[in-house]
Amino acid sequence: MLFVLAFYANTNSFAQQQNMPPVIKSEFYGKGKSAIVAPNKEPFIADMENFRPIDFLIGGYGTCMMGTMDNIAGKNGFNLSEARTEISTDYDSDKGRIAKIHIKCFIKKGDYTAEQKQILEDAAKQCPIGNSLHPDIEKNIKFLYGVE
Repeated sequence: MLFVLAFYANTNSFAQQQNMPPVIKSEFYGKGKSAIVAPNKEPFIADMENFRPIDFLIGGYGTCMMGTMDNIAGKNGFNLSEARTEISTDYDSDKGRIAKIHIKCFIKKGDYTAEQKQILEDAAKQCPIGNSLHPDIEKNIKFLYGVE
């Protein structure tokens, strides 16, 4: 499946004038091909053999979570060091959705205080993407400090 996400300047210009968020476009081309295009970006083209639509959701969740952690850390006088996530899911085929999300958050810097670690871990739970998911989805987050 190939996905294209496209930006159309006129659409987003209107959205910006109306103080609306930018418009994200997705296109389906058939035979497992689609694309996603974000504002002012080249299309990201994917196919079901190499990159599934759910991968966009899960990848976005990890990125959003780390961005939220850094934002809240900054408001508390420190920054999130280099970090990465590894995310896996358990799928509930009866309900047709993700049942569990398992997140390992690897944080390069290991010398945060206990208070700073708590701020980071609480911030991870404030991620807008994570909070937009169905409340029945179980989220297991493990934080690993001092790991690349």
